[in-house]
Amino acid sequence: MPRRGKDLLLSFYVATVIISGGFMLYHLNPLPVGRAWLDAGFFVFLTMASELIPIDLPKGGGTVSVSAAVWYSAILLFRPGIATWVAAIGTLRRREVTGQVPWHRVLFNRAQVGLSVGLASLAYQWVGRSPLKIGFDARSILAMAVAGLISFVVNMSTVAVAISISEGVPFWSNWLLNFRWAAPHYLALMPLGVLIAIVYGSAGVPGVLLFLIPLLIARYSFQRYNDLRGIYLSTITALVRALEQKDPYTWGHSDRVKTYALAVAKELRLPADQVERLEYVALLHDVGKIGIRDTIWMKEGRLDQAEYEEIKRHPVVGAEIIGQIQMLGRDVEIVRHHHEWFDGSGYPDGKAGQDIPLGARILAVVDAFDAMTTERPYKPAYGYQEAVEELNRYSGRQFDPEVVRAFLSAVKEVIPSSKKGIRRAV
Repeated sequence: MPRRGKDLLLSFYVATVIISGGFMLYHLNPLPVGRAWLDAGFFVFLTMASELIPIDLPKGGGTVSVSAAVWYSAILLFRPGIATWVAAIGTLRRREVTGQVPWHRVLFNRAQVGLSVGLASLAYQWVGRSPLKIGFDARSILAMAVAGLISFVVNMSTVAVAISISEGVPFWSNWLLNFRWAAPHYLALMPLGVLIAIVYGSAGVPGVLLFLIPLLIARYSFQRYNDLRGIYLSTITALVRALEQKDPYTWGHSDRVKTYALAVAKELRLPADQVERLEYVALLHDVGKIGIRDTIWMKEGRLDQAEYEEIKRHPVVGAEIIGQIQMLGRDVEIVRHHHEWFDGSGYPDGKAGQDIPLGARILAVVDAFDAMTTERPYKPAYGYQEAVEELNRYSGRQFDPEVVRAFLSAVKEVIPSSKKGIRRAV
C-alpha cells in the first residue's frame, strides 16, 4: 500500500479508537462518592508510579509497563466507571503530560486503555461477580480470568493494529513478534493484581505499598529481557564493522543489504518474526569472508580460477559460523545459499528455484544490486537505472522474478529520488 494510503488508513483507525474509547469513558460515568474518591485517587497514584519507567517493545515504537497489575486490581475492587478512569488517568506518562508525545497519540493511548479496562470491567460484572466481593469459588475465578484476558487482548491488539498499519506488516505476525514475549509476563501480573485487591480490602494503603517492591522486580525482569535483544543486535553490528574494516570498498555494504532485504520482506508481507531474523542474517551474510585471504577480496582485476574457487567458499564458511549462533541456527541455509542462481547454476550446491530458501533468494537480489551500485576495486559503480536493467535481464536466470519485482517496487521508498541517478552507495 502506498505511504499516503497507509497514513489515511492509520488516521481513520486512530480516530475510530479515540471515538470508541471516549464513548466508553463517557458512558461509564464514575462519579465516586465519599471515601471512593480517596480509593480512586490512591489507585491513580499507584498506577502512575508503576508507569514511571515504561519498557519499549521490540519493534514498532510501542511500550508496556507493570501497571497492568494495579489497574487489574481496580477492576476487581471498583465499579466499571471508577476502574476505567483510574486506568485511563493513571497510565498518563510524563512524556505525554510535557508535550513530548503528539496530542493524537495521547488521546489514542487514553482511549485504548479505556476500552480495554472498560470492557474487562463490564465482563467481570457480567459474569456475575460484583466489586468488593472477591472470592475463589469457580464463578469468581472464571470472572477474574475473563476480565484479565479481555484487558490483555484488547490492550495489546489495539496497539498491534496501529503498528501493523504503520509498518505495513501482517497483524498476526506483528502481534506475535511484539507481544508474545509480553503475554506470560502480563498474565503473571494478574495474580499479583488479585493479591493487591485482597490486601487493600484487609490492610488498606500500607499493605498495598508493600507491592511496589514486586512490581519493580517485575519491571526489571521485563526490561532485562528486552535489553538482551538490543545487546544481541549490537554485538552482531560490531562484528560486521570489524569485518568491514578489512575492506574499505565494502564499508556499509551489510547495512545497505539489510535495509534492502527488510524492504523486500515487507513488500512480500512476510511474517514479522521471519523479517526480524532476516535482519540479523542480512547483516551477517558475508561473515564467511573472514576465512578468505584479503589479497583476493582486494585484488584489482579478474580473479584466476583458483582464486575464484576460494571466493566460492565464503558462503559455506559463513554458514558454519552462523550455525554456532543459537538464535540464528535455523537460518543457516540462507547464508549458505545466497549465491545460488535461480536456474541452478550458482554455488555452492547448485540449488534452483523454490529449493533455494526465500531469504537466500532475497539476499541474492539485494546483494547483487548493492554490489553493482557501489564502486569496487575491479569496477566503477553502476547507475541506478543500469542496475535495474541488469536485475531485469537476469530475472529468471540468476534471480527469482517475484523477488526482483518486489525489490523494484520496494526500492522506490528505500532510495531517495535524488539518488536514483549515478550513485556509489545509499
